[in-house]
Amino acid sequence: MYLSDTIQVVDFLNKFASNSLVTAVSRSRCGTLVKLYGSTEISGFFFHLKEKIIIPVKNLSAFPKEPVTRLEEGLRSNFFGKITAFSVMKEYGKVVKIETGNCELIIPLFAGKSVLIQDKSGKELWRDKKDNGLNLLEKPMKDFPLTFDDPLFWESWFVEKSDKERDEEKKKKIEEKRSKIVSSINTVKEDIKKHEENFAKFSEFASLLKANLWQFDSSEHKTSVILADYENKEKEIKLDPAKTLLQNMERFFANIKKAKNGIENSGKRLVALSTELEKINEISELTEEPKSVFKQKKKQNEHVPYHEFHASNGRVFLVGKEEKDNDELTFKVALPHDIWFHAKDYHGSHVIMRMKKGEEPKQKDILTACALAILYSKAKKGKCGEVWFTARKNVTKRKGMAAGLVNFKNAKAIYVTDAKLPEDLVKV
Repeated sequence: MYLSDTIQVVDFLNKFASNSLVTAVSRSRCGTLVKLYGSTEISGFFFHLKEKIIIPVKNLSAFPKEPVTRLEEGLRSNFFGKITAFSVMKEYGKVVKIETGNCELIIPLFAGKSVLIQDKSGKELWRDKKDNGLNLLEKPMKDFPLTFDDPLFWESWFVEKSDKERDEEKKKKIEEKRSKIVSSINTVKEDIKKHEENFAKFSEFASLLKANLWQFDSSEHKTSVILADYENKEKEIKLDPAKTLLQNMERFFANIKKAKNGIENSGKRLVALSTELEKINEISELTEEPKSVFKQKKKQNEHVPYHEFHASNGRVFLVGKEEKDNDELTFKVALPHDIWFHAKDYHGSHVIMRMKKGEEPKQKDILTACALAILYSKAKKGKCGEVWFTARKNVTKRKGMAAGLVNFKNAKAIYVTDAKLPEDLVKV
């Protein structure tokens, strides 16, 4: 954001948000959101010190709450009331001043400087860092053309940029975890190979020594013995000279047991890691699905025809709210390869399970969708009943059919005896 952009936004805020009342301060998208009451054009403004921006906000729902930092706590305690003016302190660079009847909030939009609240006489009331140290510019900042003609474009630009960075960070973490699991799997496979080699080696040593122990004094100490193996070939077996022949044989049997336990434990570890890798791959595939498949852009105050549920593995379920909503969900929101569910012989919601094209559904996800179909139908009282399900492309509606009624083909059925939603299912 250039100084020219900052001046443009602040002029906009001064025009449409002065005389607005500060109603709340919250943390969102790693920046600070100030909600306002009294402006017909915007709902608040947002500033981000690392991004060095201040922008007007119309859609508060695009800025979900995050845990507050010291900055937001300080603003909540010291910055309130009716805003009288917005201005840019150009002599210091990109520094925004926001005045109320009692105090002034000074926001430097560059690194290392403190957000400061002072009274009208200039006395400091609060700051978020020890050092503020605003200095007059020796020469004016360079003048660059405006990024956007309309200051309101900054909101969609920042939200899109923030979402993209968040998705990239999420994918990065998934890839890091995947890489770590694959490395662990390779290590465990190497361990299993070593345990198997030890098992074979010590089994041979122990059986040969046991079969030929009668030839020796079992209390003898030797560095090695040469024995004929089962193909009548001579084999030298290295021994621990500190132990007797009998103790060496017992050591071989102990090593066999150790190798066997190693194979068993490493096998269990390999199964657990492989399962974890499969889950990570499923999550990765779902995060790569175009956002338009999972989330319809919701305009403010627009009716959404479904309830939305997310499972911990990333699976998304949509449940129709009313009979008309069922039609909209099934024929306008759902995609042909999604799976459609409905409680048999009961009035109830259509349930859509989001799927990727060509993807095979997991049994756990099917049971979750069936439970939703029962619990969002007239069968919810008994928590049991039969549920039909089929690919959405198999569901049709004839002209003149009542709302919510459909025809379908190639359906399968599952009888649910005690419908319960899994603990990892979250309603959005």
